[in-house]
Amino acid sequence: MDFTKRQTRIINMLKQTSPLTSEKIAGNLELSVSTIRPDLRFLTSVEILNARPKVGYEFKGNQLLNFDYDHIYQTPISEILLPTTEIKASDTLQVAVGKLFLKDVGSLYVVNEKGDLVGLISRKDLLRASLNNSNVQSMMASIIMTRMPNIITATPDMSVIEAGKLLLLHKVDSLPAVDKQSSRHAIGKITKNRIFQHFIEIGMKTINN
Repeated sequence: MDFTKRQTRIINMLKQTSPLTSEKIAGNLELSVSTIRPDLRFLTSVEILNARPKVGYEFKGNQLLNFDYDHIYQTPISEILLPTTEIKASDTLQVAVGKLFLKDVGSLYVVNEKGDLVGLISRKDLLRASLNNSNVQSMMASIIMTRMPNIITATPDMSVIEAGKLLLLHKVDSLPAVDKQSSRHAIGKITKNRIFQHFIEIGMKTINN
């Protein structure tokens, strides 16, 4: 199994001294805990590290699982897309807030009468607008949305690693996946949580086999 340079440094660190807290590991790497958290999750999921509550992380030994990295990272996101939650550009903030919490999602995709993607509203956008505006029953959601073409999108043939890089680069939690033939037709979405779930699902299958 191949690891990134940072993951290798973490493994070597814990080979020498275990257990260490995430704060101690991050400090030794001169990075923030939030930066290394995905690495710690991954190394724990593949059982290279063991996470002990209130104690820290420890090296478990060279228990390398038979992971197919090509399958993990090069899987097209079309195989793991989530459905979109849409609202109309003419819907009010009240409707948008209700749908966001009813569906328990982090973003809403705004479409026009033809079903074309025209904007995106995040949970933060809605909460900020609702707190600063007492007229949520009549204010249209389209007023606060990020409009096309200012929305970062993915295509279904994009790999998991490519989509993950976009999510990190633009510091967003999700990306609409649009049809390659029609950049305004959202066919699904890819999120940070969905990618993490993808890694865990493959890891569990490998362990069970």
